Amino acid sequence: MIFCEVTSKLTAMRRPATVLRKMIEDLRAIKDPAERGATATEALEQVKAFNAEVAQIRQAAARELREQGLTYQQIGERFGPEGRPLHFSRIQQIVKGQATGRWAKVARDEAAAKDEPKT
Repeated sequence: MIFCEVTSKLTAMRRPATVLRKMIEDLRAIKDPAERGATATEALEQVKAFNAEVAQIRQAAARELREQGLTYQQIGERFGPEGRPLHFSRIQQIVKGQATGRWAKVARDEAAAKDEPKT
């Protein structure tokens, strides 16, 4: 029984949400507001960088599964949270490397702003 509990705890620790929740708790525990704010800013920058890396890992995994013959729908069933598969069209976008959603809009807006002529 103890082995099952330890295994369960180790599995939970590997879950991204668990790790992120711990980081948030640690941030909230910092007493000095200046240090808490600076540490939060650093954490946000790290999360942004990790976001791109995690997206690349997911894209590579999706491509690998496609090479193994899985359909977009089958990959979506494996990639989505339990009981909520990702839509097959979203998997197609992931395989192609197409960004969508709020972060994609931010990136497009930033790129457009760089291209605008200075007045």
